[in-house]
Amino acid sequence: MANIVVTFILWLGGGWFGLHHFYLGRDKHAFVWWSTFGGVCGIGWFRDLWRLSEYVSEANKDPRYLEEFKVRRKFSPSPSCRFIRIAGELFVGLLYGHLARITIPEEIVKKSIFGYSLAVILTLLASVIGVYIVANIGREKAHIKWSLYGALCALPFLWYRSESISYAVIFPTIFVNWKGLEWRVEKPRRGLCKRLTVLGFCGMLYLSMWGSAIYFNASVTRNGEKIPVREAINHFFNSPAWAETKETFWKLYDYYQVHGWSKTWEQIVESLDPTGEGHAYNVLELQATASLSEVKKQCKALALKWHPDKVTNEKEKLKAKDKFIEIRNACEILKKRYKMQEGREENRESKSAKQNTSHNHEEF
Repeated sequence: MANIVVTFILWLGGGWFGLHHFYLGRDKHAFVWWSTFGGVCGIGWFRDLWRLSEYVSEANKDPRYLEEFKVRRKFSPSPSCRFIRIAGELFVGLLYGHLARITIPEEIVKKSIFGYSLAVILTLLASVIGVYIVANIGREKAHIKWSLYGALCALPFLWYRSESISYAVIFPTIFVNWKGLEWRVEKPRRGLCKRLTVLGFCGMLYLSMWGSAIYFNASVTRNGEKIPVREAINHFFNSPAWAETKETFWKLYDYYQVHGWSKTWEQIVESLDPTGEGHAYNVLELQATASLSEVKKQCKALALKWHPDKVTNEKEKLKAKDKFIEIRNACEILKKRYKMQEGREENRESKSAKQNTSHNHEEF
């Protein structure tokens, strides 16, 4: 039995990802919310707030809900067209269609008839699937054949211009709402493993399409020049930064084989420099073995060198001010570290002295 409190908590905590719909057995609804980030950036999620009780009644097969559903079927043999659902079909169909279109590298689409045909077919199929999923949410059911009939009508428009994805969505939506809708009297029961498997597969497929679209057709801009992401990634794996990263990983692996996991974890934390001490030494141009007197001396020298009052040019003055603040922060970090070290040493000495005193008393 579904609980309204649990449903509300899931709506509040994970509703943008469709967790409350999955809890209520509305898997298609959950997938649409997950893939559109809360039903078109949270709009559908917010609308769910005043529909949660109805969803819970449906999931629990509440007698009152079933009676109302029976009356609705009696007066309306097939579901009527609703603006919200049609808008959802259009949006999800457009999203999936555009995503399928940019999954294929643009140069393949433009240079070969095979690539162009593949782009048209994938766009049509993705648009049809988007319309079909939304049309089958809840107690309404749509036949896939009507979506396909609409896709066939849209094919000439899309073939003439493959970027005209709106036709691939509008025609299936019209056909589905014209002839393809009927009531879903009984929902099929499915086990949790099967539900998770289907949703997991669909989720991986959706994410892989996004990955393909970003890798093949996205670009980054540097100094006014557009660089394809796939070239930037290839350049990164040939860059000195990646070479240093690989070398660091191999060093950590060798360290792990000798010292074990606990020491390796300490080494990882130290290399991440959570206290900022490593950066502070770099700012002050000192080694990590520098003494407190050396730190104080360098702090004084660099503070005099980069003091903003010594610079007259406004641009250079701002640069000097930033550097001066960075030096001051580095000095504070290292001075604090040395004070903590001195405090720990004093505690150890006092403990050692107490132990020696107690030992002498025992001898007497």
